[in-house]
Amino acid sequence: MALICYIVLAILIFGFRVTVQWKRTGDTGLRVSTQVSSPIEKVTTYLQILVLLGVLSIVILDSLNILKPHFKFEIVGTVVGIALCAVGATLTMVSQYQMGKSWRIGVDESEKTELVMHGMFSASRNPIYFGMLVVGLGFMVLVPHVFMVICFVLAFVGIDLQVRKLEEPHLKRVFGSEYLEYISRTNRYVPWVPR
Repeated sequence: MALICYIVLAILIFGFRVTVQWKRTGDTGLRVSTQVSSPIEKVTTYLQILVLLGVLSIVILDSLNILKPHFKFEIVGTVVGIALCAVGATLTMVSQYQMGKSWRIGVDESEKTELVMHGMFSASRNPIYFGMLVVGLGFMVLVPHVFMVICFVLAFVGIDLQVRKLEEPHLKRVFGSEYLEYISRTNRYVPWVPR
């Protein structure tokens, strides 16, 4: 079941979104190649790629019954895991949609897009990443193995480095006081939690 979830989510969260972006703007929105010049950019990019490949490897090994989970959650784990993946994917896709033409994977210092502060972005500065972390929790429940926990921790580290060291400094430079005011009233990740 975890492998099916991985494939479906990869198609919905990445494939579908890139296709929509291409049809809307004539551009894929992918800026990963422009984000590998400094050491921190390389670390964040390669760490996120490592996590995606790590989770894929784990779910393949699990589906082949080669990797045995450390816990047995049975049907409850499957239901909860799928529910978390569905909720996370929904948060991610709604947030991607709300970003509109400003949606990007990676940072290109030469670009200036609109600062999105409506919809999900009024409750979280990074609802796409929050949704992806919820998906990660879903995979930890679907395949309760230490390797999946390690992937989740590495995913959070990669996301947090991307946000704190690349995206936030870029947005501060581009939008200045408007972005600082947005930071003052909106959580970095978890929406709807009082500050």
